[in-house]
Amino acid sequence: MYFAICDDNIADRKQSERLLKRQAERVLKESCEQVYIDSFGNKEAFMIRPQMYQALFIDMTLDETNGFAIAKTLLDIGITKPIILCCSSIDYRKLAQDENLQADNLYFLDKPIKVDELTTLVDKIVAERIAPPSTLELRYHEETIYASGDDIVCAKRKGENLLVYLADGRTITFVSSVFNFYDQCSIFPQICPVSNDGIININHVKKSSPLHITMDNGVSFFVAFYYSKMVKQAIADSKKHS
Repeated sequence: MYFAICDDNIADRKQSERLLKRQAERVLKESCEQVYIDSFGNKEAFMIRPQMYQALFIDMTLDETNGFAIAKTLLDIGITKPIILCCSSIDYRKLAQDENLQADNLYFLDKPIKVDELTTLVDKIVAERIAPPSTLELRYHEETIYASGDDIVCAKRKGENLLVYLADGRTITFVSSVFNFYDQCSIFPQICPVSNDGIININHVKKSSPLHITMDNGVSFFVAFYYSKMVKQAIADSKKHS
């Protein structure tokens, strides 16, 4: 599970990192769920791949594109995971009320962040992650496939299309991006991105090296440097629980 922080106040960002890392330690002890924290000080880096995160903590106050504008953009591009606006010098609640912005996945926390409020929110996020729907609905032409986590071996971008490889040998072509499909697949903890062009199911990995993955169906992937650490950790975690 991956959380992201986007905060242009370095002191606040570091404090949020500390608080969330403590929450991650607690969650690991209580639920055996590993939580990884990525931290960003600018919106450009944060907005490269927001779909990969299960929670996004935001407070941007020093730029014209503030945290509220970023949250609206995330909603516009279809982010359904919790977006948490951390209120400091900007009252995000009031902005949302003034613009009548309502979304089931939009939350607010006041700074300084209170540990009990953060704990309640993190527990809600983790509970939804640990008890996800058992299948993913894949609509393909006139057929609907209900795929469980290990029914999906991997997915790979090919031009404007996405090839999804299933465990039964079928390959399905969608007009979709890797990140949109990963957002759908994030209900399955075994699904992991390896680059901007592909995602894998770590339970179907046949052979791996720091920069290369081969799946048990023979499909191979180059592992981008940005993703190499999380892929290595995901595979290691899988082996621990196997």
